[in-house]
Amino acid sequence: MNAPPTSPASGQRPRATAFRGERLRWGLTGLAAVFLIVLAAAAGLRPAGRDHKPGTGEPLAVLGVAPGPATRPAERQ
Repeated sequence: MNAPPTSPASGQRPRATAFRGERLRWGLTGLAAVFLIVLAAAAGLRPAGRDHKPGTGEPLAVLGVAPGPATRPAERQ
């Protein structure tokens, strides 16, 4: 992008560029504020830990079945 022209007398940029920089600064400040508000709201609305309900968990334990020893076919000699 080309740089905006400078006034020959003072060597400063035109006033429009100063307003653009100020608008950018306010925009970024507002964006940061909204981000912090959303972050705080998300932390406050975090769901509580899961309640342990009976009947959930290991399927065999729910049925009352204990795992037995592994079965292998008998080896023949």
